[in-house]
Amino acid sequence: MDKFVSLALAALLLGAKSTFAAPTEATTTACTEIKDALPGKVLTPGLLAAEYMYETQQYWSTTLRTIDPACIVQPDSAQDISIVIKILNKYPSVQFATRSGGHDPNVGHATVEDGVLITMTDLVGATYDAEEDVAYVRPGGDWNDVISDLEQSGVAVSGGRLGIVGVGGLLLGGGLSFLNAQEGMVADNIIEWETVMANGSVVYVDAAANPDLAQAMRGSVGQFGIVTQFKAKVHHMGDVWGGSCTYDETKDEELYAALHDFIPNGPQDPKAAIIFSDLVLAADINTKLIFYFYDAPSPPTTGPFADFLEIPGLSCTTKTQTYSELLKANGAPVGLLNARSLFRTYTVPYIASRPQMYSEIRDQLANITATFLNTLPLIRAIQFSVDFQPLPALFGQISESKGGNAMGLTASDPDRIILIYQGAWNSPEDDELAYELAREITAWLDEVVPVWMEEAGLPPDMYLPLFINDAMFDQPVLQSYREYEKFEALQRSVDPDGLFRTRFGGFKY
Repeated sequence: MDKFVSLALAALLLGAKSTFAAPTEATTTACTEIKDALPGKVLTPGLLAAEYMYETQQYWSTTLRTIDPACIVQPDSAQDISIVIKILNKYPSVQFATRSGGHDPNVGHATVEDGVLITMTDLVGATYDAEEDVAYVRPGGDWNDVISDLEQSGVAVSGGRLGIVGVGGLLLGGGLSFLNAQEGMVADNIIEWETVMANGSVVYVDAAANPDLAQAMRGSVGQFGIVTQFKAKVHHMGDVWGGSCTYDETKDEELYAALHDFIPNGPQDPKAAIIFSDLVLAADINTKLIFYFYDAPSPPTTGPFADFLEIPGLSCTTKTQTYSELLKANGAPVGLLNARSLFRTYTVPYIASRPQMYSEIRDQLANITATFLNTLPLIRAIQFSVDFQPLPALFGQISESKGGNAMGLTASDPDRIILIYQGAWNSPEDDELAYELAREITAWLDEVVPVWMEEAGLPPDMYLPLFINDAMFDQPVLQSYREYEKFEALQRSVDPDGLFRTRFGGFKY
């Protein structure tokens, strides 16, 4: 939709918001001071109201579109954000948040009711430095912006697998990518962060000069500062092969067998990657959507990746195309969801002796969500899904060779699988029900996974950290990191007054 049409609609909708802003006097004063310091870059419900409303709608999950900040700041430089932080330090009761692409569905992460929202609307895209062979990536917008900018130079950076995913959150959270088996986790490829610290100073965190802080920033999201530009290693890339295929339940056994083989053996061909998604719909309809990627114009004809391609799907969009075309196509259907949404994550070990694990996990999801999905009207709940995302030992080996990340992946890692549960529904009255169903799903895993591990002879203390990009707001993600205490102490050393720890959205040390 054209932005100007969106602004007109926003103006009409402004009076229809279900919540009414009631910012504190301190927040109102802070917003006024920021507006005076950054003229033309601050929106409020009364000042530039249509553009204010347009900004509040730039979230993937509709859950977040009714949350009203007291003011919205649209900086175009680190210096602008420095000014904002210095002003916020004068008003210790004022809450604030930042928003990159708006893909995180968690309330209170990239939203702030009656507080100060800093959006990265004007800090978008990427540039390539051929002399250094690096990319400078800005945190706003989505991966469609970044990859389109870099593609003309024949390079990419490890990033989102669906083009609509936001940039800043993925880069700060660790990040799964189609390039993980070649480049490690997304965040492993950041070598410098232009960052506004808690005192408002602008610093350049260099991975070589500041290895501990660099490691912490690769997976701690926003707890160490507001990043306004990333310097990243690039991946040289031409045309790729990929797309998606859908399958009905008659192909379950073959697909699960291919998945069970791909998790440990897929990295033998690091150019290959998949996202394996089990969708659970109303009327007991279960289907699979698998995204395929191969970093070459044509896929292999033998091996674990090729085994998937021998299984006929109901429909497939796979073809040779540019990387930007692939990401846009992958993200387009997801961008149309237009629903209230959740993510919840879990990390499970690869269990060679339990090939039935995937169907057990899918069946339990179907059982727990059946009543919600099949209660009239059927549009009450749209869908639930679980994605099986390989986390093979190779990822940790590459991560450690590049200096490590906060998640603590190492060369001695076992093969693991990151699960992301997703839910989509329509009514705010069903929010707590949806969240509780998600909790019930992972509570079941808490019970059965240790049993499966014991039966397989796996060590009970296997390191299974949670993956922050796919986590729900109440999950103890940072606390699951093996070096939590180290990063907690480091966070307090750079943020002694607790600006990000107590007043900023997101997961906390």
